[in-house]
Amino acid sequence: MLSELIVHNFAIIRRLHLSLDPGLTILTGETGAGKSILVGAVNLVLGSRASQEMIRTGAEEATVEAIFTFDSPEVLRSRLAPLGLEPATELLIKRTITRSGRNRVFINGQLSTVQQLQGLAQGLISISGQHEHQTLLDPEVHLELLDRYGELGDDAAQVAQAFQRWAAKREALKRLRQMKRQRQEQLDFMRFQLQELEAAQLQEGEDETLEAERRLLKHAATLHEAASAAYGLVYRDQGAVLERLDETDRHLQTIVDIDPSRKSLQEYVEQARIHMEELSHGLQEVLSSIRFDPGRLAQVEDRLAVLGRLANKYGPSVAHMIRKRDELRQALASDGEVEWEESQLEKEIAAAFHTYRELARALSHRRKEAAERLQEDVERVLARLDLPRARFQAAVQPPPDRDLKAWETAATARGVDRVEFLLSANPGEDLKPLAKVASGGELSRILLALKTLLSHQGEAETLVFDEVDTGIGGRTAELVGRQLQQLSERFQVLCITHLPQIACFGRHHFRVHKESDADSTRTSVTRLDDRARVEELARMLGGVTITEKTLDHAREWLERAR
Repeated sequence: MLSELIVHNFAIIRRLHLSLDPGLTILTGETGAGKSILVGAVNLVLGSRASQEMIRTGAEEATVEAIFTFDSPEVLRSRLAPLGLEPATELLIKRTITRSGRNRVFINGQLSTVQQLQGLAQGLISISGQHEHQTLLDPEVHLELLDRYGELGDDAAQVAQAFQRWAAKREALKRLRQMKRQRQEQLDFMRFQLQELEAAQLQEGEDETLEAERRLLKHAATLHEAASAAYGLVYRDQGAVLERLDETDRHLQTIVDIDPSRKSLQEYVEQARIHMEELSHGLQEVLSSIRFDPGRLAQVEDRLAVLGRLANKYGPSVAHMIRKRDELRQALASDGEVEWEESQLEKEIAAAFHTYRELARALSHRRKEAAERLQEDVERVLARLDLPRARFQAAVQPPPDRDLKAWETAATARGVDRVEFLLSANPGEDLKPLAKVASGGELSRILLALKTLLSHQGEAETLVFDEVDTGIGGRTAELVGRQLQQLSERFQVLCITHLPQIACFGRHHFRVHKESDADSTRTSVTRLDDRARVEELARMLGGVTITEKTLDHAREWLERAR
């Protein structure tokens, strides 16, 4: 339970040290005195968000400390062990908020994180805030409350895990199909490319061969003119090279006849004649091979233009294009793997959804059983809270069992059920959703009934009710006070209230009051003895003027409560 609450420079609280005891503790005071600030301080030690606005004006930092005691040392040891903390006799939580933004958390003196604190604080205190009864108008809350009442957390966790596995498989299939669509677009483009390359009927090295042929065809006239002139100079024309070599040879013969030692000079001429004759034959071949064929030139240029367009897409040469063509053929031949993977995923999704559906169906069945028990228990508690003829129902609506499509649509991590609390507050009225028929007072009592029942499920050892008296008064308020008193026999209960009919049932009573001067405002909390309690109850009963009759009325309330 919460045994000590120590607050420094938090909101309008300068310094406060509150010692709390088992049973029902009442906190009262004028509106705006700071009662809800205490709830904010408790929320802070449970791991709620810290803000610099919480620091008291003029102070540099605010601190909130809470000391919890446990009946069983094993319970505390099990909470401390995951944090690596040594066993202890009590739990001390400290939050510090600074204007510099360096906020700190200490657990039994060890620096910790807010996340560690939130995990540790689960189940320490259950707080019902001023407007929590309004949350009962949201059917999403009804499902959570039913699961907590029926202690279905483990079953719901299994359903959530099965849903996540199913959802993960579906997401994987979605990604695969998206990739498949993208790949299909790629494959279509690849098929187009391959078709274009195959249609070109590429031949290795044809680009070089065609370039050479085009050069010959394009310059045929120049080639013919040059070859013809050269042939004439070597052989055909008067005074050609071969004719001159014959004359040269006759002159050399005269020299050799006179000087036989110069015979080698004739050999040079003979060799020259051989080379010139070879050159002459070569030029004849050139002349005979020259083609004046504009049609063939056009064909060659068209083919080179085709190769040029392909080169812009697939590479600078025919060799590159052929390599690209072969790669496309290989890639398109290995397209069956995606189809197989898609088929496997579809089977895995069906199996995962079957598992989810079986777990969700079982959870739905347990929810219906829990809803029947909850209906009886809530009606029993409401009867004690001045709603003796009220009817309550937790309606559990799963989708039709054989409608697979409806199951897929309704599937969530929390199961497939739609849960809604229905109420008939008066005889003869049909059960209708809380949002349509419940008044503020009825919502407050239903919330108290649910908190009472959930407390029996071990929700927390300390229960805090911040103005649970919304919308009620008179006889109903007294019954609410009695219910809180009965609840405090098993749990530590802290209740902030404006109603004397509830306040009189407290075993302990604190008055919260606000004081102001020219420079500051501060809140203080005072533990009330019996005399002071009578005066506080008289203030709550009588308003500004407190008479002896009002005091007697307050004493009567206390006696009745005892």
